[in-house]
Amino acid sequence: MSKRLTSIDIARLAGVSQTTVSRVLQDLPSVKPETKARVLKVIQDQEYSPSAAARQMKTRRSGTVAVVVASLSNPLYPLLLQLMVERLASRGFRTTVWEVDGKMDDATVRALAESATDGVIFAAALDESREMLSRVAAEKPIILINRSVGADLFDTIVSDNHAGGRRVAEYFLSSGRTCIGLISATSSRGSKASTIRERERGFIEGLGDLVQSRNFVRADATDFGYEYGMRAMQTLLAERPDLDAVFCTNDIVAIGVLDAARRTGKKVPDDLWVVGYDDIPMARWDCISLSTVQQPLPAMVEQVVDRLERRMVAPDLPPHTFVLPNDLVLRRTTS
Repeated sequence: MSKRLTSIDIARLAGVSQTTVSRVLQDLPSVKPETKARVLKVIQDQEYSPSAAARQMKTRRSGTVAVVVASLSNPLYPLLLQLMVERLASRGFRTTVWEVDGKMDDATVRALAESATDGVIFAAALDESREMLSRVAAEKPIILINRSVGADLFDTIVSDNHAGGRRVAEYFLSSGRTCIGLISATSSRGSKASTIRERERGFIEGLGDLVQSRNFVRADATDFGYEYGMRAMQTLLAERPDLDAVFCTNDIVAIGVLDAARRTGKKVPDDLWVVGYDDIPMARWDCISLSTVQQPLPAMVEQVVDRLERRMVAPDLPPHTFVLPNDLVLRRTTS
């Protein structure tokens, strides 16, 4: 046939009704095995593929999921996005990507709520976005990954950022570090994501009484970038040239810290230890070899997609927060 086959054509060739063809395509149990086999053989022989529009009309599904990420200039997000696209594709979903840095505006919320997507995965949520997230959730299933918004309103999958920060502090203390620094940052809109707050809190709690002494110093960069990390480190070293360990709440800041230390003559790790967070691909490069806290991104992504599929089927499922363990990966910036 020169024209595109329809389900009516498949039904005629298989000697069944169009309804039977539809049931076979949806893998419903109400079709006799021999009939199903006959229909499937015709579908295979004719290389038939139902159109996306037809599927959407029948199933009320588009087969598309929106993924909202923060600035793609942070290598964590391209990596996270790649994993999500691959995992969603393995479940039969296409991905649309939305880049949002900070709080969403009304136009973005309306576009997401009205988009022809089956669900939304947010990797860029902030506390002040809670109301707007609720507006999207009123229209379609949403899942939060890597960040929470301080309320049990949405399914959330995160790694244990508090434990990760605390583990770095305990590592420094047990290794005899005596003058310890913390370099963190806010977003470009002046807010701190839940991940950063939890890493800071865990690290400070892990240091214990040292935090109250002059042997603890900190600097807050105005953004999460290489240049900001470099400037913050220059500030700390001017204040405490005897600094011998620094924890950075993300890897990009830590790489800026490494270069600032080297420019001032500090040898890493002989004079100064540096630990980052996230384990972005650059951290593993031999020329950087950054010690860092590694988030279990593949496991987080798998759980996100599983939960989203469950919520599509059961919209009234009670929201739940899943917290996955992470690992401290030691490389050449510490020992």
